[in-house]
Order: sequence, then structure tokens, then C-alpha cells
Amino acid sequence: MEPRSSTIPAENSGACAQQNLEPRSSTIPGAGSASLRNDGGPSTSSDGGSTADMGQEPTGPSSTEMDSHQDVPGTGSSVSDNAAATNLPRRTNRIRKPKAYTDGTIRYGYGCLAVGNEPHDLSKALGNKNWKHAMDEEFSALQDNKTWHLVPAQEEKNLIDCKWVYKIKRKADGSIDRYKARLVAKGFKQRYGIDYEDTFSPVVKAATIRVVLSIAVSRGWCLRQLDVKNAFLHGVLEEDVYMRQPPGYEDSKFPHHVCKLDKAIYGLKQAPRAWYSRLSDKLQQLGFCPSKADTSLFIFNKGNVSIFLLVYVDDIIVVSSSSEALSALLKDLKTDFALKDLGTLHYFLGIEVNKVRDGIHLSQSKYASDILKRVGMTQCKPMTTPLSVAEKLSIKEGEPLGPEDATRYRSVVGAFNKATRPLKR
Repeated sequence: MEPRSSTIPAENSGACAQQNLEPRSSTIPGAGSASLRNDGGPSTSSDGGSTADMGQEPTGPSSTEMDSHQDVPGTGSSVSDNAAATNLPRRTNRIRKPKAYTDGTIRYGYGCLAVGNEPHDLSKALGNKNWKHAMDEEFSALQDNKTWHLVPAQEEKNLIDCKWVYKIKRKADGSIDRYKARLVAKGFKQRYGIDYEDTFSPVVKAATIRVVLSIAVSRGWCLRQLDVKNAFLHGVLEEDVYMRQPPGYEDSKFPHHVCKLDKAIYGLKQAPRAWYSRLSDKLQQLGFCPSKADTSLFIFNKGNVSIFLLVYVDDIIVVSSSSEALSALLKDLKTDFALKDLGTLHYFLGIEVNKVRDGIHLSQSKYASDILKRVGMTQCKPMTTPLSVAEKLSIKEGEPLGPEDATRYRSVVGAFNKATRPLKR
């Protein structure tokens, strides 16, 4: 907080210039000295007298008497000691109230960590028909994929837990597309060298996406967007991983058995790498070659046909010079993966892709709007700077965030960082 400045009236300036001090309201009990007020108004002495201004004679003792070491009743100190104490900086004990903004500004912490409509409790999700249907679909997909088989529990084996995660998928216009429930393993309980080793999985770079889109637009090639359902479930595990049965879906015949994972599942440390290895092997069998500059870019060149395939986890962009070759590729991929053709590229990694007369237009307006809704700041006033230039930050002021709020805060900051890196120069 910046120190407050007080204006000294002209008739008082001479009295304060000698000590180069601000006038303060300082009354010494029993001393009978006149007190000074910041507003320059009449002051009341301890003996009941008052002065209309600083130019009048005070009704209390003279300055000579003030210089004497007269004890102040009840304090055990002399008048001169108290007079010297008034020369020192004074600390205030007044209560500081938070600044009230009238221009629409909302301080962080007041509704900015709003929680979405996704449930965070298993009982609430099971009581909602939409989420229950999504959970049934996920469990059926895991069963059909033969992700695990039940075995008796063994104490010497490292056993990890799992949980359900819920997400509302929305279209580019903000309307609800579908309710999605996913079973996620608590991979933080895995132990290196026991149930996992390599974890790194490459993802396509933003610069690569920009270059490929530029080529597609300049040459008039077709752009398609693909989505792989339960992509991580297609990865084959090389390690022995044991997991508890999904909450709410325990086997009635073997309730105390555990799941020995045969294929990867979301949440495992090695799941992204296992999925990438499986997809990479399939694409190379079809004649694709990974790029040396970006291993998430696969290139196919044969005769007059050129195909670029970009992989970002389970989201895929395909750029092809031939629509027939593209259809043949999709047919081959569907034999091994649960592939969903989303049609012409329109929304990818939070970026809206709209066709215009001479190319395509990329926008992140929906992504930015979603972030504002997520943090409860849709009614906030837009500013040219993210923080007031006059704001004074202190590590000693304010209340620290709890564990949940700290996690959400980091998530929001990461989301805004992604929004400030559009695919353009």
C-alpha cells in the first residue's frame, strides 16, 4: 500500500519545516501540549483548551517547560522522551479493508475457480442417466478390447488404484456433443523398473501443423480430421501391471480379484508410448515413413499420391492429394482401430478452422470463451494488460490457496499459455 500524502495548509507550513515532518495527531496525556491535526483544523489540548490554528499561542505549557524532563503521569517516562518518540516513523493499527472495484474488475479468488458441470463423486454420476450411460459404454469398450483379465490378489505385487473421470464434450458452437466417462489408472503409484520403464511419447509440433496446413491450402488438397476411440487401450503392455477393479463395476463372482492389464489404459505412465508404438508400426506397414524433423508426422509418397498424417495423441489430421487414397487409408486403419471420421478439419486442439475464399481462417475464440466460463469471468471487463499496473503484490498479504485451488490455478495458467500460442507467425 502506498503511503498516503497529506497537504499542509500555508499557515502551518512554517511550523513543520523546522523538523521536516508531517503533522501528526499526537497527544501526550497530562502534558497540556497542543496537538497537531492533518486537516489544519482546531486542536484540543489535554487540559481542554483549543487553538484555532497553528499561529495562535497554545494554552498549555510553554516550550521551555516541554524541554524539562517532566514525568508523564502513569507512563514512567519523561515528556522529552515522548517528544523524541514522535520523530520516529509511526505504525498504524487501523484495519485495512480490501479495495472495492467499481469498474468491473474482479480480484482473483472471487469465483474465478468455478467448477464445471462434471460430477466429482461416483454416487452422483451413477444417479445421472447420461453419465451412467457413458460409464457403461466405457466399461463395455474395455471388456470388448480385452484390456485385462481377473487374477487372485498377491501381496508381493504392486497394486494400483483407478477412478472414473467425467468430461462434457462440446461442439465448436458450445453445444453439448456427448457425455464422456473414462476409467483412469492412478499411475503415480507405479514403480520404475517394476511395472513401467519408458514413458516418453512424441506429439506433433505447432510449427509442423502450420507448415502442413499451408501446403494443403496452397495446393488445394483435402483436409480430414480423425479421432481414435479409446486410443490408449490399443497399446500393448510389455510389463506386468495389476490394478483394482473399476469402482461400481466389480465382478459379482470374484469381488476380491484384481485386474492384470494386458493392454494399456489411461493414466498409466507408459500408456502414451504404447499407443504411439502401436500406431507407428501400423502406419509403417502401410508404407508411411516418420519424419526426421518431427516423428509425429508420417509421410506417404507413391507416384502422384502424397499423404501427410499428423498425430497428437488420439487426434489425427490427414492431408492428401487424392481423395481415393484417403478413403483407402481410412479403410485400412479401421481394421485395427476404432476410428471415427470427423469429416473436414474444423476444430483441432482448441483451434477453429473455417474455410474462406482464398484459404482457411484459424481462430481460438471458442477456446478463450471456454476458459472464461471455466473460471467464472465471462462478465469481466476486458483489459489491455492482464494485471493492473498499480497492483502491489506481497507474499505476506492474502490467503494462500489450498491444494485443490492450487491445482486448478496451474491448470488455468497452462490453458491461457496455450491460448497465447496460436498457429501463426
